Amino acid sequence: MLALTTMSASAGLNRLDALSMIESGNNDLAIGQAGEVSRFQIRPQVWRHYSHSRAYENADIAASVAQKHVVYLQTLFRERTGREATDLDLYILWNAGAGYYERHGFSVERVHREIRERAQRYVNLRTVPAAQLALYVSRS
Repeated sequence: MLALTTMSASAGLNRLDALSMIESGNNDLAIGQAGEVSRFQIRPQVWRHYSHSRAYENADIAASVAQKHVVYLQTLFRERTGREATDLDLYILWNAGAGYYERHGFSVERVHREIRERAQRYVNLRTVPAAQLALYVSRS
């Protein structure tokens, strides 16, 4: 079950909790179709860049790896676009990769519809008021 301690009274989930929910439903044992690991669905080669651990199911290690990669993606986006990444931008970078997004001109409108829809669900998790999210989680 989702820990409501990660939310504030007026905002939704923090970045990592929202990524985990969208990517795997917080499943620490998830393995993606392309071999992605952990609750964050990180490609193993990306994981190895940040950690020597193979404890993909360890939520703390996975969160550390994910946070480092988020910082990298934010920095790369800022360097290439001259602006800060929005939550939509960040999710597209996370899910589709920086190369894909750059080939599409860092334009949300130009990426595949499915990616935009997933990015919007991520934004919703980041912005929905805690009281509404708590109602949703209690019904799941």
